[in-house]
Amino acid sequence: MNPWTRLNTLLGLLTAALSALLLWPAGNPAAVGLTTLEPDQITQIRIERADRLTLTLERSAKGWQLTYPAEQPAVGRRVEQLLAIARAPVAQRFAVGDRLAEYGLDRPVAVLRLDDLRLAFGDRDPVQRSRYVLLGDEVRVIDDVYYNLLTLPVQHFVAD
Repeated sequence: MNPWTRLNTLLGLLTAALSALLLWPAGNPAAVGLTTLEPDQITQIRIERADRLTLTLERSAKGWQLTYPAEQPAVGRRVEQLLAIARAPVAQRFAVGDRLAEYGLDRPVAVLRLDDLRLAFGDRDPVQRSRYVLLGDEVRVIDDVYYNLLTLPVQHFVAD
């Protein structure tokens, strides 16, 4: 093998190794959950839409109970859908500063309270199927399907 072929082969291998190293997934940053709450530790869920309380669920010794707008047993597996929001994968996060209106967070379309934690849901991202969520002073972007859970009617959570 002549020296030029050997050098080109070596450079090709080096380029392939560096490309693989750069493109190798270093862990999925989107796997970070929306909150640090553990769903099995949450004892109260409140949903507000249009500045009005629409639903309250509380965990009791008997399981999940709907406490507002009426008191009756709730279907645990359906409540678990709401609890999944706490660990929803975050696609992006950034400080909001004074730009709440830019993301529809000055007047949230819905507010989810998990125990004492307040999650305000703003506008839908115009490019992706995602939703802006305000947690403290940080915007977190999650899949819009989680917002859709907040729009389900009360009857969805009630035992048949």
